[in-house]
Amino acid sequence: MRQLLPCLPLLFLTGPASAQMVQKCCGSSNSTFLWGFPTASHTQSLFLPSDLSGAASGDIHRLYYRYGTTGIGSGNTLTGVTIRMGLTAQTGFTNGNLFFTGLDTVLTRDTLTIHAGITGDWFSMDLDSLFAYDENLTLIIDINWTTSATTNFGCYGNSNNGRKLHADNDTSATGATSSTTWQDMGFDVMVPTSINDAATLDLHVYPVPASDHLDVRTNELLLWDGLLELRDIMGRSVKTLGFPGNSNRMRVPLADVPRGAYLVSLSDGRGRRRTVPVIVQ
Repeated sequence: MRQLLPCLPLLFLTGPASAQMVQKCCGSSNSTFLWGFPTASHTQSLFLPSDLSGAASGDIHRLYYRYGTTGIGSGNTLTGVTIRMGLTAQTGFTNGNLFFTGLDTVLTRDTLTIHAGITGDWFSMDLDSLFAYDENLTLIIDINWTTSATTNFGCYGNSNNGRKLHADNDTSATGATSSTTWQDMGFDVMVPTSINDAATLDLHVYPVPASDHLDVRTNELLLWDGLLELRDIMGRSVKTLGFPGNSNRMRVPLADVPRGAYLVSLSDGRGRRRTVPVIVQ
């Protein structure tokens, strides 16, 4: 049986260790055509409301992508990075291959470093400017970069059924659809709340006697599905699980989790998040 102890000194890590609130997940196809291979130095991806779990209207302030299987041991460094975002009522690209224009620039970097990671984990990037997202519209994410140190850096995704275009420049009006993978993506959103909605989300964790489980409870029923994540002290994701809606508790198996210090983070789909540090013994 594992013991679970509170670990107050780890509270300073709660900021960067939070899990994404909204996500399109989880494919198992690895592709370098996003953050690696020059043929796709310009990509534009569409995410319909039905593609996303946990979606809520508000200001997007952070993006996430998932490490694939190639080139992740050394990470990647890209130059001349620009990310633009937009919204549309369309469910696909005009004529199937025409890039959307008039998008909002939300991030610019002379150099962007993606650190080495583990297959299936998420890496994140904070935006320079907030983007006002409407959960009823299709989200457009446009990524462009100039050079890539590692051309085989891959990200996970699933089949690209008209959801992504790519090109080797940012001047072409049209893009190719030959990339077979549409990458997994997540984001954090600041959800407008009333005074009552802004109440603190209480999160409690307890060991389950005579078992290798963690009992996670909240002080109220969550009306929407939430997202629960267990991260190590380096911020790496160990487990990501859905927290069931219309519930206030769930059990997390720990038999496969090494002993050590962790952060348990819960996002409730209403813009609230709480992180609790624990030690598994």
